[in-house]
Amino acid sequence: MSLQIETAMSDTASFKQHLDKILALESTRRIVDEAEAAGVFPRSIVELLGREGIFAAKWQDRPVPALEHTLALSERFGRLGAGGIASGVTLHDSAIAMLRRFGRSDRLREVADQAIAGRAVLCISATEAGAGSDMLGLASTAVRENGGYRLRGHKKMASPSPIADYIVLALRGTDESHAGRDDLALFLVPTSQLRVGKQFATVGARSISTAPVFFDTWVPAEMMIARPGTGLAVLSMALAQERFAMAAQIVGACQLALGVTVARMKRRKSFGATLFDHQALRLRVADLQARVDMMRLALNGLIAEGAGFNVRSASAAKVSVVRLGGEVMSECMHIFGSAGVLESESPLGRWWRDVKMARIGGGTDEMLWEIVAAGLEPDYANYDRLIDEWQPEQAFGLQPTEPQATEPQAAERQAG
Repeated sequence: MSLQIETAMSDTASFKQHLDKILALESTRRIVDEAEAAGVFPRSIVELLGREGIFAAKWQDRPVPALEHTLALSERFGRLGAGGIASGVTLHDSAIAMLRRFGRSDRLREVADQAIAGRAVLCISATEAGAGSDMLGLASTAVRENGGYRLRGHKKMASPSPIADYIVLALRGTDESHAGRDDLALFLVPTSQLRVGKQFATVGARSISTAPVFFDTWVPAEMMIARPGTGLAVLSMALAQERFAMAAQIVGACQLALGVTVARMKRRKSFGATLFDHQALRLRVADLQARVDMMRLALNGLIAEGAGFNVRSASAAKVSVVRLGGEVMSECMHIFGSAGVLESESPLGRWWRDVKMARIGGGTDEMLWEIVAAGLEPDYANYDRLIDEWQPEQAFGLQPTEPQATEPQAAERQAG
């Protein structure tokens, strides 16, 4: 990729045009279709994006990418109708984000450059059996040994570990300065040093290639991305990017489903008229399209405000868009009728399952709502100004009485 082409693609419009051209190629469509049929993440898609300079234009020499490029890339991959592939590309890019922003060693920077060029595939994993999203419940550890670290444990779901060259592992670090506090640490490990288990048969997003990994290996200190006590902050930054990208993917997937459904409605006849002529169906789809359009504008609004990498904003975007996506896919599949539930006739059922998986990957609905709830701020000034709750003392002119003390309170007062 020449510097001249990379610089030209720094313009968002040029980036979109080049990306559209790549994804419209018959060879690209073949990669996607074959990967979906096989249920295997296609390494060739990362190689293609690297070779065509997509990652290079997106990152350039910055520690964080341009959000406009993130939105464009993710939404267009959502429109491919392959949720697993879109998610795998996002995980690869989120791992690059960790290495670009926090990688301090030459080795970490080298791997980041390889990933941007498409010569290395990256993945991230924190989930363990019995821990789920609970980062403080992780059992895998990193122990100092011979100037480096001994890593021991497992990860239940690592995507796309069967294809990846490197994996970012979240582990409990041993650092006496963080005893009794968050001790999460992050390491980059070659997958050649791990044992990758059999790929899981997932409900949806099969082409992301999710498998467990087991490890008891030594890595040099230069492979540590975040030392104990800082891992959660670094992981949160990467998750914010992943969640923003997932929201964009689902917006793209919804647009694909709605466009295909409208085409179905205008061609399919029922009771002497097209499905589109039936007001109940037409207005139902119009409602969904309006909300998808608003979500797309909301993502652009986050970019305009510079809030796309904000943990709370990205979490709110992801949970809102993905829940809407579930409704869109369900309604579109319903409108397709029997063809919507027959996998030999349409991909609607596959798209529906992919969106269901998206409600779990990158943080469940409940986990993301907790993040949003943590930022809720009470408006006491207006509450006091506007709320005048009925009180019996005011209504009947009674003197307010002091609440009766409980037995422990009375005993405490007597002792005082």
